[in-house]
Amino acid sequence: MSAPADQADGLRRLLTVGRPRIVAVAGLCPGVGATTAVMNLAAAFAQDGKPVLVLDEQPPGPASLCAAWGVTAAGTLADVGRGMPLAAAAAQPMAGVQVLPAPPGAPAAAFSARALCPGGVILIDVALDAQGQLSPLARLADDVAVVMQPSVASLTATYAGLKRLQFAHALQTFRFIVNRTSSLREAQLVIGNVVQTSSRFLALSLRALGSITADERVREAGRLRQPVCAAWPGSQAAVEFRQVAAALLQPVGDAASMTGADALRPRTASIRAAA
Repeated sequence: MSAPADQADGLRRLLTVGRPRIVAVAGLCPGVGATTAVMNLAAAFAQDGKPVLVLDEQPPGPASLCAAWGVTAAGTLADVGRGMPLAAAAAQPMAGVQVLPAPPGAPAAAFSARALCPGGVILIDVALDAQGQLSPLARLADDVAVVMQPSVASLTATYAGLKRLQFAHALQTFRFIVNRTSSLREAQLVIGNVVQTSSRFLALSLRALGSITADERVREAGRLRQPVCAAWPGSQAAVEFRQVAAALLQPVGDAASMTGADALRPRTASIRAAA
């Protein structure tokens, strides 16, 4: 690497020291498992020593992340914006993870969330509005990661949702996770088709983060109100969630060629090493 390149890389690292990464995780049709993905990514980051703040945009009720984890938060993001300490407002379902409701449209919902989790990861469990658009908070994200399933209905709805987000927010690059795949072969085929279709017909760049196997342990962990990464850390799905978490910390450009088998190649580096 040349001296100017070394200097530029050093400057980028200096500017990002202590700056949390914000990732908005969205399902563009119901039931694809986006909230479960957020729950497990949070656990994966925390298990690797990274502080994690999850901002839950879902309305109160059984679909919320707090309900999935079986916890209750004393406040919301708006309350923190008005001066309530984060530690008092957020629920802490496991070591290293704080969960804070952040209903879209609430006062102070778009204030500087980065200050709340220095040096860590902020995950947003996205709730799209009636027009299928992102909240002001979710628009602050460094990455939008879309969760989809390998079904015709899910893929069709995802493509339509991506076009809406592209038109509404001028987004050109998304990252994606294929959830509940039946086999490695199916995952490879879906990832390859999604990348090619988005490039040819949608004028979008979709970068694969990986896939999650349809592992019964995920459902069992959900019944226990735990992420599978905590309940069964050695299960196939838990391993895959940790791989996706590591991929999320890689710069988007590093994933530019990740299609098919490349996106699913086992990653041996830890999440910390990827940061």
